[in-house]
Amino acid sequence: MIETRDLTVSYGGVEALHATSLEFQAGQVTALIGPSGCGKSTFLRCLNLMNREIPGCCVGGSILYHGRDVNTAKENLFELRKSIGMVFQQPTPFRKSIRENILFAPKRHGLVAGREQEDALVEESLRAGALWDEVKDKLDKSACALSGGQQQRLCIARTLAMRPDVVLFDEPCSALDPISTYTIEETIRAIAERGICAIIVTHNMEQAARVSDRTAFFYLGDMVETGDTKQIFSAPRDARLADYLTGRFG
Repeated sequence: MIETRDLTVSYGGVEALHATSLEFQAGQVTALIGPSGCGKSTFLRCLNLMNREIPGCCVGGSILYHGRDVNTAKENLFELRKSIGMVFQQPTPFRKSIRENILFAPKRHGLVAGREQEDALVEESLRAGALWDEVKDKLDKSACALSGGQQQRLCIARTLAMRPDVVLFDEPCSALDPISTYTIEETIRAIAERGICAIIVTHNMEQAARVSDRTAFFYLGDMVETGDTKQIFSAPRDARLADYLTGRFG
């Protein structure tokens, strides 16, 4: 689905992410783990070219989406982000109604026409975000009136409304309580079961073990080790990964 080859990121000439090559498959959840400042969020932001918007940032190497290198100055970000969606650490609902949050991007891209299509997409997206039953009678209410966990699920539903085949999650549960976190994790698993490629940055080792099929460990700008999550957590090959998993540093 998406692949990087020798991906590097530099800020003002200082390399923050060293040559990183990873592959991500459809229908799988991949967790990116590692201590703060190790490069995992920097890597994640490369996948839909968000780093391009940071002054002084230079991204080298290749980012292959369906085999096509999108790491070029000519790439249309507006079109690319229809297919590679992102959910951020803090919920980011628009100051609009729940319904308008879901329909904002599909309307802009001309993907819906008429009330019937709009209603169907709103319900489909909110069900996919595990939120429909809680808000179906409040669709015209402000999204900002929802709880933090509900707002984050709305952001997931809003992303899914564009029917992406890759969804990036940058610590989506860090500001949430355990119950909301569990619901988000179940939603991420359900997204992957629909054939979507999901990639999640997390500091929570238990979360990575619960939700992901594969895991990649980053340390000081290097992608140190990657593999099936069960293998990574039960038999890490690199001593730095073993030390991180056992809490010797973090």
